[in-house]
Amino acid sequence: MKKTLNLILILFMIFVLAGCSGNSPGAEPLGQAAEPPAENMAFIYYIKSGFLVPVSYNIDVNSDNYIEKVSTTINLLFSGDVPEGFESGVSDVKINSLNINQDIVSVDVSRELTELAVKQIVYTLTECDNILHINISVNGKPFASMLERPKFINPVNPEQYAQDKDNPAELSKYITVYYTDSNKKYLIPLTIKTDKTSAEDRAKEALRYLSEGIEGIEGISVFPNKMKIREFQIKDGTAEIDLDLDALFAFNDEVQYAEIAIDSVVRTLTSIDGIDQVQLLVNGKKLDYVTSNMSIKDPIKPEKWYNKVK
Repeated sequence: MKKTLNLILILFMIFVLAGCSGNSPGAEPLGQAAEPPAENMAFIYYIKSGFLVPVSYNIDVNSDNYIEKVSTTINLLFSGDVPEGFESGVSDVKINSLNINQDIVSVDVSRELTELAVKQIVYTLTECDNILHINISVNGKPFASMLERPKFINPVNPEQYAQDKDNPAELSKYITVYYTDSNKKYLIPLTIKTDKTSAEDRAKEALRYLSEGIEGIEGISVFPNKMKIREFQIKDGTAEIDLDLDALFAFNDEVQYAEIAIDSVVRTLTSIDGIDQVQLLVNGKKLDYVTSNMSIKDPIKPEKWYNKVK
């Protein structure tokens, strides 16, 4: 259990230290800052360390017309404007034509695409409301038809996942773990199969992976194994993690990563059925602000939009 929950401990340490290091006067707490309207946000999928990673943009769309949003989103993906540190399999590909018909998007492109580039298109478009199926053609010739979004992203064992993807019983054994990249700036979701069945056991397994990493996987960061979790339980949809106060002061060097560390844990745990939010405690008590932008006094739910870039 200690190993399993080491990751969370580090998070808290980071949090408290960040709070102790001084808050910025007048800073808005995380979650209270004004967010762009949902219709003005979009996820674009790029490639980092060989994995698909969603990046959220504030896009210039001032209409409730979903066709406009879909068109703007796919054109942004193909624009060649790739965030620093990411790659794209469609940077040098042009869109010849685009057709949006109810829940189907048909896109004709200028050259054949790699498997990862196809996934970029599918995941990006199916983030848009109402879009369920993608048709891709190359210079007028069919390339891939009626593609649907897979249930999980970035399976660590894609061969096993290919066997399981149409079996609901096997799919129920997968968990998604949100690692930070090597610079601890963005979250990379990876999907792992586990034999754990209860929500609590699956949560502990996910936390173990967060703190220990995955053998053979590079480009992701784990948190130091220096923290101790006093208790972990799930009550009425809330994962409650009680950390040891003494461990918090071991992470002075990790203060700057406090917010993404919390987001990593919260997003990982709430991706598990039965967990809707995460309450962080220290020595059985609630703290207030651990950084100038982050409060852990109340249970934390994940924001929809993450990995934000301008």
